[in-house]
Parts: sequence; structure tokens; C-alpha cells
Amino acid sequence: MPNILCTEYDQDCREFLAFVLRQAGHQVFEASNGAQAVQIVREEPIDLVLLEVRLPMLTGYQAARLICKSSPRTLIMFLSARGLLHEVEKAFDCGSTVVDYLVKPVTVKQLIQRVDAVLHVAHSYGSSVVRQESLARPNLVHIRLRP
Repeated sequence: MPNILCTEYDQDCREFLAFVLRQAGHQVFEASNGAQAVQIVREEPIDLVLLEVRLPMLTGYQAARLICKSSPRTLIMFLSARGLLHEVEKAFDCGSTVVDYLVKPVTVKQLIQRVDAVLHVAHSYGSSVVRQESLARPNLVHIRLRP
């Protein structure tokens, strides 16, 4: 069962996301700020971090950079209401394990499909998975294999 860390400052939103992910069969950890997210990733074997951009203590961008450095096999998916091109680019610049950026609002179906797709590819190919974003279509992320 994959371990997912759901990092969201809004408690109701975080609890709902965690509930949905648990219903889909995932083990879910929760964090309300960027510093908690970094600490949990250091302590637990997290496969995927869902990360809001606007977080207290450390922003999502700052947390992502630290997570990419300390846990290079942990994948990161941003989930934010902010979806301007420069914000998406800034997220992907945080590190090579940032694999997706979802813009809220997101349906339950979209969330589960994207999470499951990322985890399936990562499980199938292991640590040789890296992402390659298309700047022409910022919401389109291609997963490619490392040579």
C-alpha cells in the first residue's frame, strides 16, 4: 500500500483529501505546514507528497526543495488554486521528483486518477522514473525513464 503525505493548511480540505485517498486504498499521513511535511518525509517511507503551494512555516516550494534533497525517491505532486504559468514553472524547478501540478478545484476522480497513475509508473519502473514537463502545455507532464 503506497504511503501518501497530504500537506494542506486548510484542515477541512486536508481531512477530505486524506479521506478520499484512504478510501482509494492508500496509507495517508497528514501535515498542516511545510515544516511538518519535511519532518514526516524524513521519518516515514513516503512514496508521494501532495503539497499545497501556500503553506505556513515553509512554503510548498521551500518544502519541495528540501524533500527533493533529503529523499530523492519521494515523488511530489503540487495541488493548488494557483495555476499561473510562472507558478507551475517554479514548482517544477524545485527538483526532479516534482511530477505533477494539479490546479484546484479538482474532482475526486481526477485526483485519484492522477495519484494512481503517478504511483503506478513509479512502482513499475522504480527509481529510474523522472518527470519531464511540457512548457507549451504546463498541465501536461510526461513521465520518462532515466537512461
